[in-house]
Amino acid sequence: MIKKVGFISLLLFAAFVVTGYLLPTHAYVERSISIERPASLLFEIVNSYRDFQQWSPWAERDPNAEYVISGPAEGVGARLSWSGEPHLVGSGWQEIIASEPYQQIDIRLDFDTQGTSNSRFVFVAEGNTTLVTWSFDSDLTEGLNFFDGFLARYFGLLFDRWIGNDYERGLSNLKRFAEAMPASDFSPVDITQLDVTAQDILYVTTRSSQDPDDIAATIAVAYAEISDFMQAENIHMTGQPMAVTRAWEEGGYEFDAAIPVDLIPTRLSGNIKAGSSPSGPAVRAVHRGAFDQMMPTYEKLAAYMSAHGLKHGGVSWEHYITDPATTDPADMTTHVYIMLDNN
Repeated sequence: MIKKVGFISLLLFAAFVVTGYLLPTHAYVERSISIERPASLLFEIVNSYRDFQQWSPWAERDPNAEYVISGPAEGVGARLSWSGEPHLVGSGWQEIIASEPYQQIDIRLDFDTQGTSNSRFVFVAEGNTTLVTWSFDSDLTEGLNFFDGFLARYFGLLFDRWIGNDYERGLSNLKRFAEAMPASDFSPVDITQLDVTAQDILYVTTRSSQDPDDIAATIAVAYAEISDFMQAENIHMTGQPMAVTRAWEEGGYEFDAAIPVDLIPTRLSGNIKAGSSPSGPAVRAVHRGAFDQMMPTYEKLAAYMSAHGLKHGGVSWEHYITDPATTDPADMTTHVYIMLDNN
């Protein structure tokens, strides 16, 4: 009987060893979800660790864990390090190692003594929604001795359940977080963050309805007054005409119609005032087309700011790069600026 039990045990051990050698050395986990937001928005959320705690599946697991963001604000080199309860989230870091706008993000993960892995996000536009696929790939035997590497192959059988559940929860959190943001796709628009330098300006504060034709007529009257004054005083324009928004509410639009100049005279006339144009950190969108088609550009700019965690600084303005008197409306270019609040 003892010999029989020993023989069976030997067979089971042999089966355990042989099976272990036949198990894969890599663990791969993949989960997907459809989110009703553009790929551009979802890409920007994941391409930075700024909002990571808003959708991370591990944030609630260890609320006392410490996180440190380093490197670039977004894209390749952006890194997140964490340190928490060993049995909850442990410690380690992750870094973006490849970033293809609006399509794919690759991440390298280091779990300290538990080894390294790779993660990937793929974004596929599907009409008004985006299919987001989050995958995990790990070499189970990398850096391990023979025995630990052998056992790791068996643990690899549990990875899909362990990590898959976390990825499902993370994607659900990402969906909830993203769908609370503006839905406009800003990928077709040229948007830039920059520091704007102040310019000397002459301006007229005026008001119109929000009808594009009324705005155009009102701003033309203001520019005509400024131009006549500049000609009389031999003052030259040093930049494109601009309109600085004071208020957009209750069906009305109050703004400063302004022209950058090379000289601020000691005496002004009529409705003309002198001052400086807005300056400081801002975000700029390039609008191409007619003035009455600018609202979608503002919506895309708002979506961009939301995706990047940027706050409105309370001032916005437009630079009219092309002359509407000599340019076909479809070919006109306008730069739309929004001042940023860094507080």
